[in-house]
Formats: sequence, C-alpha cells, structure tokens
Amino acid sequence: MKTIDHYEYWNKNRKQKRTLYHREKLVLSFIKKLSTKSKYFIDAGCGHGDFLFYIQKLFPELKIKGLDYSKKEVQEARKNGFDVIQSDFEEGINLKSEIYDIAYAGELIEHLYNPDIFLSEMNRILKKGGYLILSTPNLCAWFNRILLLLGIQPLFVEMSTKSKLVGSGPLKGLKDGSRPVGHIRIFTIDAIKDLLVMNGFKFIEVKGASYEEGLPKWLLPFDRLVAKMPRLAPQMVVLAQKIK
Repeated sequence: MKTIDHYEYWNKNRKQKRTLYHREKLVLSFIKKLSTKSKYFIDAGCGHGDFLFYIQKLFPELKIKGLDYSKKEVQEARKNGFDVIQSDFEEGINLKSEIYDIAYAGELIEHLYNPDIFLSEMNRILKKGGYLILSTPNLCAWFNRILLLLGIQPLFVEMSTKSKLVGSGPLKGLKDGSRPVGHIRIFTIDAIKDLLVMNGFKFIEVKGASYEEGLPKWLLPFDRLVAKMPRLAPQMVVLAQKIK
C-alpha cells in the first residue's frame, strides 16, 4: 500500500517550534552518552530538519544525514543547509551498508505499514555494534488505560484517513483539529522490544516521556510524574544496539 504524505499538509500549516519536547531531550541524553565513540549520525524521518539543528549545534563532531518521505520536507531541510534525501521507508533505503554509528527515528515507526522493512534497513546501514534510538507513542499510556475502560478510542490511534476524531466521543472538543497525522501502528513496550529483537537488535533501555504537545497544561505536572514509569508513560524513547 502506498504511503500517504500527511506531512505535506503540516508543511504548510506548521506552528513555529520554540523548545524541544521531553522525548527529544531524552534522545539527546542518549546521544550524549554515545557520541564520544561515534562519527556518523542519521535521522530517519527528519522532516524539515529542526532536530538536526540541535544535533549540529550540540555535537559538531558528528557527520549528520537526514531521510524523509515527504518531498516538501526534504526541500525545506535542504534549504536549511542539511544533507537530506527523500526515502520511502516502506521500500528500503538507498544507502550503503554499515556506514552509521547512530541512527535516530523520532515519531516515525508508528506511521509505517511495514515496520519490519524499516528496522531491517536501519540494521543494514548501521555499523556492527551501532545504536538505534526510537521514540514512539505508548499504547498503554496511563490515559489510554482509562479511556479504554470508558469505551473511548485511545489517543494516538487513528481509525480514519479523513479524521482523527473517529471514536473520540467527549474528547472531540479537546483535540486540536481533526486532521490525521497518519498513525498506523501504535506499540506497547513489549511489542517494540519483540520487533527490535526480530530485526537483529538488542534492546538496551527505555525511558518514558511526557505528552507535552497533546495534553492540557493543567494535566502536565501529573503526566510528567507518571512518565517516570515507562510502562505508563505517554511516549517511549528506546535505545537498541545492532547485534547481527
């Protein structure tokens, strides 16, 4: 099935981002630990390059590259001075094998029909012993457990390509518009572990992240507290290592 470029819309309607999300700060903490022994970094699903800007600024020793499916996002990233190529993650990645020390995919894997192809390709382009960092929503987030008990569609899970409000019930008024972002597969921690192991990775660590961009401000202090428990956190940041 052909991937839908939902981000062509968001490219035109993007709100200016002023700070890093909690999940991105956790990703940077992982990269900081790994960067002293690393040289080549790749961001899969880099969009217009806002996160690459931080990588370039904080880790100038890394040689960075970006990949994205959206042609318009790739154009924007190139305008911002980054080495980015267009790639359909459902069909493979047109890069040489065993080049990169660190690969990052932020909020990407939940958009894929075939995450196994993507992970096997990430494994291929990583050097032996290289690291993969993923961030993705957690199906078992504390609020999703409550919503399911109430018979309401859990957050992050989209049941329509026309509207993300399908099944939302009383939450419809709280959501920021109805435009889907293209979520196809939402994982539990155990599911992402299994998928990584199947595709040649060793699962090392998971950290929980708060859902700052999606929850009301009055809920964020509680959400940050719960996020310290990864199995209840809204989002997960995973560190894995290539072993084969």
